Amino acid sequence: MPTRDETNPYRGLPGFWNRWNWLIYNVSGAAQVGLGRGKKEAPYVPPLDPRCPICGHAMAEHSIERGTAAVPTRLRCPGPRLRDAA
Repeated sequence: MPTRDETNPYRGLPGFWNRWNWLIYNVSGAAQVGLGRGKKEAPYVPPLDPRCPICGHAMAEHSIERGTAAVPTRLRCPGPRLRDAA
């Protein structure tokens, strides 16, 4: 069994598509995700009083009706939307 190469995961594997992926990987490289090597991202801190992006009221005032496989989940806002109140 061929050993894995950390610089290109397709190197040394048999088959046409692995050779094709090896060639493309040499050009494009790995997926560019995250902040980068050696950089740290601060953990997510939720807001103390989250607001609804639709109506602007506190999310605690809303009701969420959970759906099933055939029925979508619905968010019920307590009052008029901000653009309607203006």
